[in-house]
Amino acid sequence: MEVWAVTLDTSAVEELEELYQRGLSLVDADSQVHLKKYYHRVDRVRGLIGRLLPRLLLKQRGVSVDAVRFSKTDAGKPYIVGLNSRTAVPRFDHILGQITQLKSAIGYNITHDNGVVAMAYSVGSHLYPDPPAYRIGIDAMLLQIPKRDTFPGFVEIFYDQLTDLERSILLPPPPTPPISKQEELRRFYLIWTLKEAYTKALGLGMGFDFSRIEYDVLNDVVRIDGQPPRGWEFTRFELQVGVKGGGVENYVAVTARFIGEDGAPAGKVQSVTEPVWLKLWDSKQFLSIALRELEPSK
Repeated sequence: MEVWAVTLDTSAVEELEELYQRGLSLVDADSQVHLKKYYHRVDRVRGLIGRLLPRLLLKQRGVSVDAVRFSKTDAGKPYIVGLNSRTAVPRFDHILGQITQLKSAIGYNITHDNGVVAMAYSVGSHLYPDPPAYRIGIDAMLLQIPKRDTFPGFVEIFYDQLTDLERSILLPPPPTPPISKQEELRRFYLIWTLKEAYTKALGLGMGFDFSRIEYDVLNDVVRIDGQPPRGWEFTRFELQVGVKGGGVENYVAVTARFIGEDGAPAGKVQSVTEPVWLKLWDSKQFLSIALRELEPSK
């Protein structure tokens, strides 16, 4: 598995307008219409980056975008399929099968929050063979809560989607010493991003009861319905985004990938401080590369 991430200073997004306008020509007409419906410029830019990430991946793997189709499962999970595929997959209504134009099958997932857009992907033998969307997911979130909220009040909003253990980790009962504000946010968003990444990997998203997923963030252990999930690989890491004025935004991210029941220690989450599988760009750099790689030659 690898992760490509693009960072974005949301306070300076107007500086990307020329690159955004040129980048629109790199995506299909339906995507262009969808992106233009966003009211806020930052949403349009994030959306464009999210669509360009898999297209750049295909380009770097020697696959023409014209040879594939970007589609979604009935539950809304994106996937890539070759246009000449013939073998039907019974659980979907689409014409699916082996991705004949791709040298190796590709499974991917996209996340975006504030100043980060990221894509986790696996290819070929690194994918568990369950096409078309494959069980891979990623989620990343900024460590912040609405300015008017207190942390206990914020946690209360999500009360029914957290387990008793998770609530005690977030709001330790006396006589446990209080935790710092930054640690409060880090614990909450690690729990939440893992739940999101797992359900996105399943292709279910919010259709899955999040209280069935328990992440003991203090011991890096996951349980689903009270049991460690066999065959799942969970990895957590952190990102920082520089913003105008010298400030820094802190993000946490979690990836979830099914690799087969004998392929990973059940229920363990790996914490990685310097992931070698992470490729990182700022938004101006990424859009410039995408234009150079994907724009038709004149």
